[in-house]
Amino acid sequence: MCRLLGWTTREPTTLRDLLGSDDLADFTELSVKHGDGWGVARTRRRGVAVRKSADAARTSAEFARWAHRRRTDSGIAHLRWATMGLGIGTENTHPFTDRRIAFAHNGSIRPPAALDELLSERSQRRRRGTTDSERYFLAVAERLRDGATPAEALRTTADEIAAATSFTSLNCLLLTADELHAFCRFDPDGELEDRDPEYYTLRYRIAGDAVVVSSSGWGRDWQELGNGDLLTVRRRTLDTSVVAGADLGVPS
Repeated sequence: MCRLLGWTTREPTTLRDLLGSDDLADFTELSVKHGDGWGVARTRRRGVAVRKSADAARTSAEFARWAHRRRTDSGIAHLRWATMGLGIGTENTHPFTDRRIAFAHNGSIRPPAALDELLSERSQRRRRGTTDSERYFLAVAERLRDGATPAEALRTTADEIAAATSFTSLNCLLLTADELHAFCRFDPDGELEDRDPEYYTLRYRIAGDAVVVSSSGWGRDWQELGNGDLLTVRRRTLDTSVVAGADLGVPS
């Protein structure tokens, strides 16, 4: 289980300057519980760059340096809480990337190996870790290579997972060179893996020259995404759209 953070800004900025010291501290403090790894991704001219480590963000000098010094106009951050007995290590730490996109997930899909049926042999050979999340990423990346748009790849993959096996949440962030996508999809009747009933709430806020999207647990002045909703933010213009899951028949 994990915490997600994504952002797109008018001008390149550090994460500290984007959030402010207090909100950055509140987000980082979530790694008291979600302390099994952290990762960040930022856009580049033709793709994305990822940094990650299998330790807690709150005690990581590398995470602090990145948050205070690295400037970007679009990025994502992930704090990992390992579940289902899945190992702690860089290969299981989000975001996952093929250098064209970066992907971070919050939730669990049981059993992880059930997702192998959604992957070609080529995609299965690309897997480095043992998580359900990496397999989810590989399925989305495969559909993108086959010509799907990011929105199509996310929704198609989620529908295939829902038809094949059980899951708590498919909430995820997908970062490309041109867009940030935040997808909210959870099982409203599924087992809670955290006592907080809003654990799978995905939220966003538009303020000034920035759009920020986040999991619950910190911050203020958020709008919520409904179950099945897909938010897309265009890099450079900050044009923002939300396609409702209710329009696609996703249960609320």
